[in-house]
Amino acid sequence: MIKVLPEDKMDVLKAFADDGIIKKLDDSRNYFTAVGEKRYFLTFRWLDGKKVTVFASSEQLIIVTGSKQVADFADKVDTPSDGILQLHEFLLEMTASDVYKLESLENMIIFLEDKLLMDNRPSKDGIADIIKVRKDLLQVKRYYEQMEFLTDELAAIDPSFGFIDKKFDRLLEFVLHLQEYIEAVREAYQSQIDIEQNNIMKVFTVITSIFLPLSLIAGWYGMNFQLPEFGWRWGYPYVIALSLCLVLVLLVVFKRKKWF
Repeated sequence: MIKVLPEDKMDVLKAFADDGIIKKLDDSRNYFTAVGEKRYFLTFRWLDGKKVTVFASSEQLIIVTGSKQVADFADKVDTPSDGILQLHEFLLEMTASDVYKLESLENMIIFLEDKLLMDNRPSKDGIADIIKVRKDLLQVKRYYEQMEFLTDELAAIDPSFGFIDKKFDRLLEFVLHLQEYIEAVREAYQSQIDIEQNNIMKVFTVITSIFLPLSLIAGWYGMNFQLPEFGWRWGYPYVIALSLCLVLVLLVVFKRKKWF
């Protein structure tokens, strides 16, 4: 038979293990131990942060948790009598739709990539969107890491759990792939920001380069010296023409260097 109990019913498990094991189940984030032939204890944190503690034997399966989703998985188990087989089915129910959920995360990253990299200019909210996805992936990765550790130990004692262990291994690899993908998106987006900043600096450089010689001319003629041009009839038009020529020459040079 299978029982699903709330967290405040943890004392029920004391009938199957000593206080030391119960304390480890209470204190540990994830933990596995065998207390006899086909008698297993394991505990882990579900994706919603709620703790799940499981006792499985040939006679029964007991699940203690405050997670409604985990309780729903347990309700779908229809294997009669054998608690070990029920644990098999319970773990399979937990992972039944995981691939589709991870594919949804992948599609979200693809959409985010298109949104951030296909726009003409980087969005100010782009980094915040990337950080949110990275945090979500980190939470999922921690969940699959603990489940991989648990199922590794479980499969080492009971080879019949080898398939489930490999399934969690593949799911963890999928999450690691998604982390690499979002990191590549972040680097590409950062490169786009750097290019945009370089373009802005290039504009300022062009403007500065154009006005620097004009400032030199203005400073030169602003000095308290009697220059020959002051007594020349065409002195003022000459300075204007000189300034315009400098601006035109610089614009031609910048154009040939493809600065704009």
